[in-house]
Amino acid sequence: MSKVIRKAEKLADAILESEEYEGMAKAEKVMDSDKRAAELVEKVEALQKKIDQNKQDEKFKKEMSSLQKTMWENEKIKSFMQKQQSFSKLMSKVNKKISQAINPQDSHHDHEHNHDHHDHEHK
Repeated sequence: MSKVIRKAEKLADAILESEEYEGMAKAEKVMDSDKRAAELVEKVEALQKKIDQNKQDEKFKKEMSSLQKTMWENEKIKSFMQKQQSFSKLMSKVNKKISQAINPQDSHHDHEHNHDHHDHEHK
């Protein structure tokens, strides 16, 4: 197994152990165990398929807007969606770090030339 793959597996393990992932997974279990929440999620997924197939049909979009409002009123779904957003932010940061390490010239546009906060070793 290559060194890169081993490091990727370690990164995956760290992600799975992260507060963001664990919080999202726990909130998802709570949401899935709630019959009303599960029904709402299923309705949204089915409606999303209809919207994808009938992009011009405004009635589906209005129905989706109404369903999404109802979802945000359900505390279990709301908690899951908030945890999911936190996890997505973490993954964006991870992807950005990897991209910056691979393409350091691109990262200079994002921040000043301060290397004090970097964790990599110089050989």
